[in-house]
Amino acid sequence: MSQRKFILLSILKTGVIATVISTVILIIYMMITQVPRDNEHPRNCDMSGIAYGLLIVWILSLTIVSFSSLLSLLKKFRGKTERWLCWFLLPVLITGYFFFEISGGKIDGQGVVFLLISNLPWFLLWGVYYSRFNSKLK
Repeated sequence: MSQRKFILLSILKTGVIATVISTVILIIYMMITQVPRDNEHPRNCDMSGIAYGLLIVWILSLTIVSFSSLLSLLKKFRGKTERWLCWFLLPVLITGYFFFEISGGKIDGQGVVFLLISNLPWFLLWGVYYSRFNSKLK
């Protein structure tokens, strides 16, 4: 398998698997933290749909940013520092920007939990594919 094909397949697999895992974790988290409502009228709108949509859009944007890993195939980006920049530093910077924009600069428990739910599965899978890339193709 060529390097480009391996990277493209890992981008797609990481995006799909991380979306499924993060959505399942988010559903479980929202079921656990749901406040029981006795004698309360049902609302017309459930805000959990926004969390699901935001999660999917966020993982999609991480997947799009991961196309920078293709730069590591160019001769200019073959160094260790440049490879780390292409594979990890750009997603980490965008994750930090995402966190401060969503939380409004306030760090609270719910924001950290949502950050972990939306990023940890993606980064773990991406790290696995990075190590496989280095062991098999380099």
